[in-house]
Amino acid sequence: MRTLLLFRGAPGCGKSTFIAQHGLKPYTLSADDIRLLVSSPLMTRHGNMTFNPDNDTFVWRMLMQMLEKRMENGEFTVIDATNSKTSEMNKYKELCNTYKYRIYCIDMTNLPIEDCKARNAQREPLKRVPEEAIDKMYARFATQKIPTGITVLRPDELDRIWMHPIDLSQYKKIHHIGDIHGCATVLKEYVDGNGGVKEDEFYIFLGDYIDRGIENVEVLKYLLEIYQKPNVLLLEGNHERWLWTWANDATAKSKEFELGTRPQLDASDIDKRDIRKLYRKFAQCAYYTYHGKTVLVTHGGLSRMPGNLTMISTRQLIHGAGNYNDCDYIADRFHKTSPEVLQIHAHRNTKALPFQTYDNVVNLEGGVEFGRHLRCAQLLPSGELKFFALVNHIFKEPEVLTEPEKLADTESVGDTIMKLRNCKFVSERQYGDISSFNFTRTAFEDRVWNDLTIRARGLYINIPKQKVVARAYDKFFRVNERPETKLDILQYKLQFPVTAYVKENGFLGLVSYNEQTDDLFITTKSSPDGDYAMWFRNLLTSTLSESQLDRLKVLAKELDSTFVFECVDMVHDPHVIEYPGSRLFLLDIVKNDMKFQKQPYEQLTQYASEIGITPKEKAFVIENWQDFFDWYYEVMGEDYLYHGRHIEGFVVEDAAGYMIKLKLAYYNFWKFMRGISAEVLRRGYVDKKRLSSFTTPLANHYYAWIKTQFTPGGSEGVPRDICSLRKMFTESDEGKPFAAEC
Repeated sequence: MRTLLLFRGAPGCGKSTFIAQHGLKPYTLSADDIRLLVSSPLMTRHGNMTFNPDNDTFVWRMLMQMLEKRMENGEFTVIDATNSKTSEMNKYKELCNTYKYRIYCIDMTNLPIEDCKARNAQREPLKRVPEEAIDKMYARFATQKIPTGITVLRPDELDRIWMHPIDLSQYKKIHHIGDIHGCATVLKEYVDGNGGVKEDEFYIFLGDYIDRGIENVEVLKYLLEIYQKPNVLLLEGNHERWLWTWANDATAKSKEFELGTRPQLDASDIDKRDIRKLYRKFAQCAYYTYHGKTVLVTHGGLSRMPGNLTMISTRQLIHGAGNYNDCDYIADRFHKTSPEVLQIHAHRNTKALPFQTYDNVVNLEGGVEFGRHLRCAQLLPSGELKFFALVNHIFKEPEVLTEPEKLADTESVGDTIMKLRNCKFVSERQYGDISSFNFTRTAFEDRVWNDLTIRARGLYINIPKQKVVARAYDKFFRVNERPETKLDILQYKLQFPVTAYVKENGFLGLVSYNEQTDDLFITTKSSPDGDYAMWFRNLLTSTLSESQLDRLKVLAKELDSTFVFECVDMVHDPHVIEYPGSRLFLLDIVKNDMKFQKQPYEQLTQYASEIGITPKEKAFVIENWQDFFDWYYEVMGEDYLYHGRHIEGFVVEDAAGYMIKLKLAYYNFWKFMRGISAEVLRRGYVDKKRLSSFTTPLANHYYAWIKTQFTPGGSEGVPRDICSLRKMFTESDEGKPFAAEC
């Protein structure tokens, strides 16, 4: 927790011994320890060994940097130093004010100077200091006082710094209110429904008051009304740090806050000074007893009741023990290790756990910001827990957070063309009367996603007729790639059942009907006349007979739709996944309209049969979130095979048509190595900073092998595609032990 413990006393007074005896060494920063890391002992002219004094400036700078790094995480820290100067202690005090730390000092200067000198003489030679140095320190102790704001303790008062449970038994009940996330209406519904904030009841709010919801201002105004009441305790959640940045006119490292919450706060009349006061009142946890029951309340949840809460970092109290998805395991561990303590937490519930997984573990994360529930729990004097799950009706579906460029479904094609042309992140290529619109490289690299850039992905429009000629998918994203595709949001966004389709590894080819030519319009996302379009056209015409092509033309015309293919061309464009030969897969039939619409899978398979093409493969149908969660972690494992073969991944589509994609570990690894291969074959090596990405034996062995393929001047005769390179590697002596992984 945010606690800093200083010591004040001369060398030999017993500081280090005290630290060792009380188990404080793992939490201690010592200048002497850093001195030995920086430099070996130095011999004096008298033949004694001592610390090198030339490094002291560097040593103290390092100590302060280490301290600040620990403070960023809210870690309990001890400083083993003499602290004889007021100016030195003021530096610690300034940092404590910045990071909301309590600061204590154990004063050991009462030891008589003669006793201190005698102890110093008994120390090991390296740590022994001249007696005149002790004289100088004692002189400073007498004149330079410990600054105000630092709590001074005697050595026998160490227990005062530790967190002990407070007794709340005088209250009629204890309210615990889960994550609010900018949902004021449902919060007030709970509080008002229970008679408002009563003086004889205690209220613990578990954090995450802002972000994602649309009533952030209302929530903060409500908290400002009640936070100073003695029976109200507000815990700090992981989202509250952005409040501090806003209140201090800084930019938050969160698009969610910057694009969603900040505009609401900027438009409000909330005084930033009030927010700074509110933030400083946030507690790190609640630890109390109530009619004989011991209760621990944190935002994130711990795996056991620690022996000393003060020694647990604030970051861990907020984020919880383990990973974000470990909520069920954490509950199980706490139940087994700390059955005598009731733990109540919020923050994470990716597995849709009920209020009580175990009788002594309560989870108050209910997805309120997504139209689910505000979870609250009341503890009664009898020990009974009463649970409340209030549906939140005031919310907004998660959406892409970026520049506010929107397209209304009712807009004309002409209006849309104008917006596309005026968007600097959309490029236009003209092919006679037909223009193709695609998001730019800058939009992709800088992740500038909005209604325009998402839709501009293989969008072909006949400009004079203002009609969509062909189109691919709207841009969609990988799980955890965007704020709106993170697992904790998908838990509430996905509508079940969801269907997972095999994602084949090639490039997109588009086929529609061109009424100007009364022929098929064959293209890729970007161009109808480039190399990829030519390869796709050749593969299409060699795969389908004339009668099948005629049927494809009729269907494209009648349906006014684009047939979207995955083109696997092992001759001209082998990707990462190896196939026995080139082939086509029919992925979807997309309506030629600005709004994305497509044929259902059953209809897709029928039309695929009519034209003699293989449709995309339906792999899994998943009925609920728990099954999806388990399936996700199964397929994302490094050794996953789909029916005995490697695939690129899956495209997941929920019951409402929402699409996300998964790229599997094998694909991701070899795609990365493809880039490594290209760089090595160009110049013989990769930068050292990229070597840190080689975390497996396979990666290191492949890198060693590919370097042997480099020839100064061009590595002539060495294939560039990763499929061929991978095959060469597995057939080499270096790669044979890894053949099964490849």
